[in-house]
Amino acid sequence: MLRVAAGMVTEVREKRTGVQILDVRLHDSGLVEPAVSFFDEDLAAGDEVLVNTTAVRLQLGTGGFHIVIGKTRRTVEDDLSPGAWGHVMKMRYAPSQLAVDTVEEQDSPYHERFCDESLSLEGTPVLIGELHSLLPAAAAAVAWAAPEKRQVYVMPDAASLPIALSRQVARLKSAGVLAATVTAGHAWGGDRETVTIHNGLLAARHVEQADVILCFLGPGVTGTGTPLGFSGMQLAEVIHAVSLLGGIPFFIPRLSFADPRKRHFGISHHTRTVLGRFALRPVLLAVPEFGDGRDDIVRSQTAELIRSGSHLAVSRPAPDHEQLERLEQTFGLSFVTMGRHWRNDPAPFQAAVLAADLAVQSAPFLAECASGGTHRCAGPDTLAALALFLTRSGV
Repeated sequence: MLRVAAGMVTEVREKRTGVQILDVRLHDSGLVEPAVSFFDEDLAAGDEVLVNTTAVRLQLGTGGFHIVIGKTRRTVEDDLSPGAWGHVMKMRYAPSQLAVDTVEEQDSPYHERFCDESLSLEGTPVLIGELHSLLPAAAAAVAWAAPEKRQVYVMPDAASLPIALSRQVARLKSAGVLAATVTAGHAWGGDRETVTIHNGLLAARHVEQADVILCFLGPGVTGTGTPLGFSGMQLAEVIHAVSLLGGIPFFIPRLSFADPRKRHFGISHHTRTVLGRFALRPVLLAVPEFGDGRDDIVRSQTAELIRSGSHLAVSRPAPDHEQLERLEQTFGLSFVTMGRHWRNDPAPFQAAVLAADLAVQSAPFLAECASGGTHRCAGPDTLAALALFLTRSGV
């Protein structure tokens, strides 16, 4: 199914870098409906446009917007996404394919750096999460605990492709929480572009000088209610890339006690599938303790993950509600996931904040490891030592 419609822009409701929110009157129905454009094309009331209506007609799509394909009455050839050196195409052979300036391509000023096969993440902590809605809580927690640390967000391509769709990223950058963004694979629109998630992580460290990397899927993840049919499966590849490049993977479990779906109760089957069956390298799993019956559920689910792999669980008392409220208000954010504010479902945000706190607290251990001049893969021995360090420091 691919539905398109012609219409006329009636109002430009919002305009920021890389995105315009419009009202469009569709010619066939006469209805005025919201639409979004992701290119730097000046649109104004009265412009005739062609829009992709597929997701809205299926009642899908983050935000419920039609997607603007372009103006229908164009008389000259325009460049809607100018670049400097880019020859790498993203969204290849789709109608909106575009050339971007990837950091690793031959004409890039960073090309020689990425030819170095020894390039590593140098023990950089990487916060890994499935739900884009948890990015603000994790980033705010790092900014609160260690404002001097430079945070860079790396967006893979398993969910939305244009990073401009994320209002959360725009808010985090305007608040000074995120220093830069990198879009990897077919995702596009970041401050830096890369062909692969591997070089996306390396670009965050070596081009943008990240002290902490956040790697969450973009908004608009897909799930099918089947064991393997969900966007978060890409996180197994992220874990492998972080580990084999010498980073430290701090994994944020998808965790909820308000989701009515049994498969997402406690630690979601998404997390349990990725870590239990497909992640071939170990992670540090942040496990909040609630001090009530929920702990028995999480403890049982966590035990299964540890038995099935070499993951290290680090348990700490869950960050309290006052901390969530403080982070939300201090940085002007809104912590909402799956349509639920943190007051109605605090557990996922508590897990994200805990993982961020652990990443910050790991700094002395990681600095000591790096002082030897070698950057090993984050194998079981390294992670076990770090988990012990964090456990002792939290007592």
